Amino acid sequence: MKFNRTKPLLLFIFWVAFTLRVALLTEVPPGLTHDEANHGREALGLLDGIFLFYFPLNYGSEPFYSYMVAGFMGLLGESLFALRFVNVVFGTAVLAITYSWVKRAFSTQTALLTIGIMSVSFWPLATSRQALRAGMLPFFFGLAVWYYWILFLKEKLSRQQQLIFTALFGLCIGLTLHIYLASRVAWLVFPLFVIYLFIIRDRRAQRMWQPTGAGLLFAGLLFLPMYLYLQRNPFALTRLEMLDGPLLALTTGNFQPVLANISSALLAFIWPGRGDLFLAYNIPGRPVLDGVTAVFFVVGLLITIWHWKRPSYAFVLLWFGVGIIPSLLTGATANTTRNLAALAVVHLIPAIGFSHIWQFIKQRQQWHIQTEQLVSVLSAIWLIFAGWQTTRAYFVQWAQLPEVRGAYQQNLVQALAFVEDAPPEETILLSTVYPGPAHDPSISLVLTAQSPHSERWMNAQYALLLPNAATSQAVVPQSTAAHPYFLNWLTPIETVQLRATDLDPNFTAYAVDGSALSDEIGSETAVNFNNAITLIHTEWLTHNLTSGNEAELVTIWRVNDPSQIGPIVPPTFTTDVVMFAQILGEDGVPLAQRDALDAPSWGWQEGDTLIQIHPIVLPETAVAGEYRTIV
Repeated sequence: MKFNRTKPLLLFIFWVAFTLRVALLTEVPPGLTHDEANHGREALGLLDGIFLFYFPLNYGSEPFYSYMVAGFMGLLGESLFALRFVNVVFGTAVLAITYSWVKRAFSTQTALLTIGIMSVSFWPLATSRQALRAGMLPFFFGLAVWYYWILFLKEKLSRQQQLIFTALFGLCIGLTLHIYLASRVAWLVFPLFVIYLFIIRDRRAQRMWQPTGAGLLFAGLLFLPMYLYLQRNPFALTRLEMLDGPLLALTTGNFQPVLANISSALLAFIWPGRGDLFLAYNIPGRPVLDGVTAVFFVVGLLITIWHWKRPSYAFVLLWFGVGIIPSLLTGATANTTRNLAALAVVHLIPAIGFSHIWQFIKQRQQWHIQTEQLVSVLSAIWLIFAGWQTTRAYFVQWAQLPEVRGAYQQNLVQALAFVEDAPPEETILLSTVYPGPAHDPSISLVLTAQSPHSERWMNAQYALLLPNAATSQAVVPQSTAAHPYFLNWLTPIETVQLRATDLDPNFTAYAVDGSALSDEIGSETAVNFNNAITLIHTEWLTHNLTSGNEAELVTIWRVNDPSQIGPIVPPTFTTDVVMFAQILGEDGVPLAQRDALDAPSWGWQEGDTLIQIHPIVLPETAVAGEYRTIV
């Protein structure tokens, strides 16, 4: 009986891929970005019965991923592991669908090489461990390709079979449109392939245009409700406005931005220093492919271009070209998410290069050696080298960078773990650089979904929120060290040191006591604002100033009725008021001002007291005198 080595190799590759993707999953990446946390927040909302058709957080996001996360959290618990495990599953499953398609379109050897390099390459590893909706795109787009290729290869499908595979192809494209923005161009691969078949006068062109059109029409119908929703709710999608700069330049005849982006995007695959600079996803400047794989990629791309008249090679070129259109428009930055529709084919191209190099050598070699053994050894050396490079780069270099730990909010993660032991009845004040509802509070919601503590959020450099609670504790990191004025109400308990190299290397826990507040502020006539909040005290911390210096105004407010504070506004559908503090000139025109609120209104509760410091820089042109100030 002949031994089949393919199955053991497949099992080994999948074991390696899954192990790399799931190991230390809640520790690397070292915390949560705001984008990841907002997806978790959306999923938790779904579990609480808040069903949305489109999610306005993260500049607007398609719904499929958050619904999938909600399902995983329902099964595995409301945790960071469940949030990230979604892409572990789909990041491993994409290997299976890629292997199946490459085996049909090329060969078993090329398919094994493709998924072998995918299993250990930095890009697919990183995107399989991030809780970002784009991570699901490679699987569902690959599944669409697989169904489409069945329609292309099978000439004798029954009418019923053809309808089933066309519907499945269309369904998968429709699902990609509900996953990530890049899918809005990725579908172009299929009509372009039909046009190509007509150009080379392939007899299958006549047979393929109908299922291609029907499948894409079905996908369009699936996308139509979301399209209509976005047309009626333009606030939900702002990401397109952030990406249309190069396109606007094209309309004015300026090709330079697009040409520069194309060069940057292509070099990002192979050239050291030209890779994605966004450190939350990549070691800044690290190319997509390691040095050896990059060489095979260049060779494979040239070979693919040379064989463009063969449909499978032409499809690879189209898939690659269309899949990287987003980064061709925007450049290399964040291309590790924007190019995800092309992830599988990017790793197929070096496999094509390796296979053709080996076939060339095999035809000319005079060595007395088993060629199959040699190719296996060389393949293993290549993949071991790539895997070693990736493991070291991802787990050792990237994950330990102080900038990465900062981007993944490691200080806040440790602070939240610190207050878990606080008594359940204690209110927790959390000071951060980003206290807005769509930022650091989302991280807390994901990591402490079952926490019994009531939380208040602020930036203690400028604001202190004294809760209407029996006991409370404030946790203040070095990055937002408490203003000296607030130390009247804060007593240090403990300072926790993180790594000395961290950008935010420690935080301090304070006991909070607002009982002496009335003694501090004296007696004044209160000013009531619509019974929402009441201004109960104002004072200047600085008085006699010279022009160009900073004056500090203190205002103290009592929260009466949070529901009256202001309108509910997107994307978080909470209140979002701002305080305008202005120093007026003699003509009543603002001479200087600061517009901010450093303890956001969305978190206020009845009876809370807010102390806000308004630092206002006097202009150099200010002359001596007394000025009126309004808030």
